[in-house]
Amino acid sequence: MILSISSFSRLRARTRLLLAFTILSVSAMILALVGWQGLSNTDRALNIFEQQALPDISRSLELAERTANLAAIAPYVTSAGTPYMLEGLSQTLKAKIEKVLSLAQRIPQLDAAAPNLQKLLQRLDSTVNELIDLTRQHLFLREDLREYEYRLRSLIDGTEPFDTVHSATPVTRLAEMLMTASHSQSVDSLAITRQRFIRQLDSFHRSAAGGADHDYNELYAVGAGPENLFDLRLKQLSLEQRSAFLLASTRAISEQLSGEVQHFVDQIQSRISHESQRVGAAVSSGKTGILLISFLCIVAALGGVWMVRELVMNLASVTLVMSRLAEGDTHQQTPAIERSDEIGDLARAFQVFRENAVQIDRISHDLQEQSHLLETVFTNINDGLSVFDREGRLIAWNPQYLLILELPQDSLQKGMSIEQVHGLLSQEAQESWALDGMALDKDEVNQMRRQQPQHFERHFANGRVVEFRSSPMPDGGFVTLYSDLTERKTVEAQLRQSQKMEVLGQLTGGVAHDFNNLLAAMYGNLQLLESTLYDAPKPLKYARRALASAERGKNLTQRLLAFSRKQHLTPEPTAVDPLIEGMLDLIEYSVGSAIKIKLDLGAADWLVDVDPGQLENALLNLTINSSAAMPEGGTLTFCTRQCHAIALNGSVSDAVHIEVSDTGCGISEAHLRRVFEPFFTTKEIGQGSGLGLSMVYGFVKQSEGDIRVRSQQGQGTTIGIYLRRKAESAALPRADTVTTFNYGQNRCVLMVEDDHQVRDAGQALLEKLEYRVIAVASVDEALQQLDERDDIDIVFTDINLGTAVNGLDLAKKIDSQWPEIPVLLTSGLSVQHLSEQYGLQQTGIVLAKPYKLEELAMALDNTFTRHTDQGGRDL
Repeated sequence: MILSISSFSRLRARTRLLLAFTILSVSAMILALVGWQGLSNTDRALNIFEQQALPDISRSLELAERTANLAAIAPYVTSAGTPYMLEGLSQTLKAKIEKVLSLAQRIPQLDAAAPNLQKLLQRLDSTVNELIDLTRQHLFLREDLREYEYRLRSLIDGTEPFDTVHSATPVTRLAEMLMTASHSQSVDSLAITRQRFIRQLDSFHRSAAGGADHDYNELYAVGAGPENLFDLRLKQLSLEQRSAFLLASTRAISEQLSGEVQHFVDQIQSRISHESQRVGAAVSSGKTGILLISFLCIVAALGGVWMVRELVMNLASVTLVMSRLAEGDTHQQTPAIERSDEIGDLARAFQVFRENAVQIDRISHDLQEQSHLLETVFTNINDGLSVFDREGRLIAWNPQYLLILELPQDSLQKGMSIEQVHGLLSQEAQESWALDGMALDKDEVNQMRRQQPQHFERHFANGRVVEFRSSPMPDGGFVTLYSDLTERKTVEAQLRQSQKMEVLGQLTGGVAHDFNNLLAAMYGNLQLLESTLYDAPKPLKYARRALASAERGKNLTQRLLAFSRKQHLTPEPTAVDPLIEGMLDLIEYSVGSAIKIKLDLGAADWLVDVDPGQLENALLNLTINSSAAMPEGGTLTFCTRQCHAIALNGSVSDAVHIEVSDTGCGISEAHLRRVFEPFFTTKEIGQGSGLGLSMVYGFVKQSEGDIRVRSQQGQGTTIGIYLRRKAESAALPRADTVTTFNYGQNRCVLMVEDDHQVRDAGQALLEKLEYRVIAVASVDEALQQLDERDDIDIVFTDINLGTAVNGLDLAKKIDSQWPEIPVLLTSGLSVQHLSEQYGLQQTGIVLAKPYKLEELAMALDNTFTRHTDQGGRDL
């Protein structure tokens, strides 16, 4: 027997298959003949079964299928994207519910088997209708939110790049806050966002200028008005919660419907089982005969089946492994390798093929991943990158390499020499090789780049600075990274210039304080001298000339304070021609003696509504730029004209035209387009910040004006400023207003001043105003006088007394111990300096140095009056 099986297994697959098919064919014919009669009897029994049981089975299955479909379709209602889609889904769902109801009515046994089915279907219909209604409301709310988002995007896109600092950034931030709120998924976070938005909107409304009313109204309408974005999103979240509850209810009802239908199906199955028993009895006789014959056939067929099964299973296993390998599954073991027939040969050949394919696939996959990673990094890094071989030929580069070195897009080819690539650069970039400011030799650097890491910089004609970082490669050649350092270098230069400007501002403020003290002494003594020389015309003329010079010194000090931004300035009706004439001395000081100043003023009495200090600052900036363009001297011309009905910022109006022209070197066409850019300058590092013209531009635009520039290299530059004319009803304050004041009537003044020259001059002025004066140099001396005397009517004190205890401390001490004595403050410091250093807010109670006799008298009168009316002071 064992020998027979062994011999059979050595047969070829074709022989075994033919033998197996022959056995199976003979067995099948015998079974067919014997079973024909039994099947005929069974057919008759099945016909009876179909007529009685199958209709109920069909209806029950259809009912179960339709109830299951109801639960499956319901969630799609909530995901409907448009009202049209929702309407289609709702009609489909209602039609299915109606079909289920109709089908349930056609099954007579259903009411008895599933009495709750009709009620559950009605509940499902009601729940689905409510879910459809909620989804429709949700779609309407979504459309409203989309409308608000469109309005917010329009508001963000509409913000001007040169808009005022106080409107552009807050509007964008508030609009983005509303955009975030429209997608909030939490009621609590939505409430917190709403509170933050209301606070920031109120802050924006309080600090915004008049031009921002439209932005505020739009933001208020979207975020705080009726049916605002927060309310709509809150309703949307509530609808989503209700929809989720209804979906859960729909699933629960569907499960109950399935249970009812299942109960009915169970009864049907019971009937089917009963009918099956009856049919079984009908076919049992046929089975008996078939079984007897089949037993004999099976014995014969088993041998054939075993042979076919053995062959087919091994072949199918090999085929399955091959198919999975084609699909990428490389982890399957190859079967039937031990067989000695054709299937074994096929399995062993496939095993070798599979191992090779797996190895190749693994290598290919690793190479693809590495290639994709390298390509992604190579293309998307911010720095430029190039690779040269050992012969100095270009073999690879990324797009940033072209952009940073400003090379034409199609200018590079593989195999180009490094000298050819250098030839594509600008002349300045070819020659300016440097490291830490030290020039480098190009050929030496290129040679060293192949041997060790190199680091150097190149400077381009447009001011850009590019850093080169080269590293040698193991097989020769080198790879280089290119970084644009222009922005970092510019920021460093700007920081240094900003520090210099800050020191200059502090120095100017301190110098102005000391200068005002000197002028106060001169001013006082010259006024006293003038009052004694009315009978001597010639000495009187000299005294008045000196007093006029002191007045010019005072005005010059105020301009210095304004230029260093130490003085608070506000817009007011201003005549341009007198303003330019008044600052002529400062202009002459700024440009030097080599430049000739020419005035051509024709604006007459037209007024503009600007900050005069800022206008002076702008003209000084233009003056300094013009003087820098004329290092060998030239002519600087100030020209003003009246312009009627010109287009200015989108409207037609009258305007005053101010032109500042020079005969300097001019500006190139490339630089002319960038002159108003912040920090743009053509000067050497450390010689200019690049902020002058940008500050002028900002001032003119904030004053609702316009600025234009014309220039030609070698012939000079002309900058024109257009300022809108002020209405005729506005008038300048009269310069010759007669001031009246009261004399001291022998009242006692305690004067506190640490500068003895200012103290002596001030004491003399007070005595001329018929005051009795007690002059002291410190707070301690003043407090001693106040303790010892009871006839002091007013205290007149400087704020900065050169010690830690200042005039404000003295005033607070007097207010607490001697509230009946008023205090008048004076200082040579600027208003901003007093506010920043001493925290003084009411700068109107301070008499600025230097002061005239009339100003001192009026300040004393006002102090007495304010003290009497208010019963004290607010410092």
